[in-house]
Amino acid sequence: MAEDSAVNQRLTNLTFALLGSPRPRDYDWVGSHVEGYEGRTGPTLARQLSRDILTVRRAGVPARMENGLVWVDKDAYELPAIELTDAEATVLGLAGDLGSQGSLGAFARSGWTKLAASGATRTFDSPSLDALDNDVVRLDAQTVKNVTACVRGNRRMVFDYLPAPLAEPQRRVMDPWGIVAVRGRAYVVGWDVERGAERAFRATRISNVRASREPDFTPPTRPLRQVVDDVVRGPVVDAVVSIPPGRGAELEARGTRDGASITFEGVERDWLVRTCVGLAPDVEGIEPADVRADVIALLEKGAEDDR
Repeated sequence: MAEDSAVNQRLTNLTFALLGSPRPRDYDWVGSHVEGYEGRTGPTLARQLSRDILTVRRAGVPARMENGLVWVDKDAYELPAIELTDAEATVLGLAGDLGSQGSLGAFARSGWTKLAASGATRTFDSPSLDALDNDVVRLDAQTVKNVTACVRGNRRMVFDYLPAPLAEPQRRVMDPWGIVAVRGRAYVVGWDVERGAERAFRATRISNVRASREPDFTPPTRPLRQVVDDVVRGPVVDAVVSIPPGRGAELEARGTRDGASITFEGVERDWLVRTCVGLAPDVEGIEPADVRADVIALLEKGAEDDR
């Protein structure tokens, strides 16, 4: 009984450590920072992690282990929507302020007391957030503060953007208009200066936000929700992925399974490529060929970055 309790505690610690991490972690980090892995190093640590990742995946947590790194696919780890009244959201925000410099506290400090109400929007002296879902609990407080400061002042901003868990951060320049939550994800919406077009960046992948000294600023011309709906979806594709039954729950959620094949119609191409990369050891085939080539290219890039 005591041994089972220790195992459950270790698995819980690992899950929350990865959920709370802004990026993938290497094995040594887990051994040094997650309670339950003390004293394990090298191959011993890797074997234990391999068994634990498999266990938490069976429990429904989309954990990943690849190229010396471990992480949780937060995009696939959806939580049910939470509905709060104005008073309840304000109390939670105050609790965040009193307890720590966390995400909910950041929203309260930024003027967002209406965090949720199934799509309702309320604007105060700062940008509005029109729904509360799982991204809100992962947003970095300093990032929220800096973005909203630029929005209030109509200031161009420079920031680092992480396009994928294993990718290098990219420097981007934007005229920010606000933060919009759509289907559980929070997006920073604005004018992409370098591309000369509207753009929506996933807020949880933005860091190191700072105001630019350039005086130019492009204002919005339509509701921000429309911008997100048009920009975020991106190219779509019809595809078939072969993966054994019992594997690839993320794929099954958006496709139709027939034996070892999952068929997709009009699915987001980028999402499909990234998900197949995360499931690479289990994937047995991908059609069409150009999607398969993108998956292989992303895998090769990850391998090169780890050398």
